[in-house]
Amino acid sequence: MPTDIRLMVVELLRAYKKIFKYRELEELTGLSAPGLWRYINKRIRPTKERSIELFELLTNQRIIEEILRNKLIDVGDNIINLSSIIYEIPILKILSYVAYKEFYRYNVNAVVTIEVDGIPLGVMIADVLESKLVIVRKRPDVGVKSYHQVSYIARDPPAVITLFMPSDSLKIGDRVLIVDDLLNSGRTSSALVKLIRMSGATPVGLFSIVAIGEKWRELLENEIDKIYVVLRLSR
Repeated sequence: MPTDIRLMVVELLRAYKKIFKYRELEELTGLSAPGLWRYINKRIRPTKERSIELFELLTNQRIIEEILRNKLIDVGDNIINLSSIIYEIPILKILSYVAYKEFYRYNVNAVVTIEVDGIPLGVMIADVLESKLVIVRKRPDVGVKSYHQVSYIARDPPAVITLFMPSDSLKIGDRVLIVDDLLNSGRTSSALVKLIRMSGATPVGLFSIVAIGEKWRELLENEIDKIYVVLRLSR
């Protein structure tokens, strides 16, 4: 990996420490508490070889699925409350490194997300991928004169939603990762794909924290090179 894997692992361990106790981290990593303490408190860095092993472990989908399941709130009727995930900095940091692992080979130079819930994770992922961040909004910003815009019909409640993206925010040749906190019907992400293409940029990937059911596949699978969902839930 081109970025210093040792620094990434230290940041991952620091994030995990805010979720787990040292005893739990010992069981998870096989490392002693004193050794973990030295890494977490930046007394020493792990070797490159150990860092590669730890990075793979700490971004393992099964482990992160468990973290997410313990945090999300199932309201019922296919309604999921993700507030305890999307505003929890340690979890966002872990997810950002998962996104890095899955998409750094795609030469992403722009991250696109939609207000409001996608912004925190979008910021984190854009930072770790060293990419620019573009926020798509549901109303025009004051002072921005030119927009790309697209409308779609939302399911619940039924409504026509119009999305706006400043026309100069992406350029021809940009390689874009879409960040969406929740995939359900896929309509919102499909609208983002259209906005990206209006600008001449290429949507190369989509990263989502949670997906409900499989309906979103109909709209998205043939539109984007790679879709990565951390946690899939059945309807």
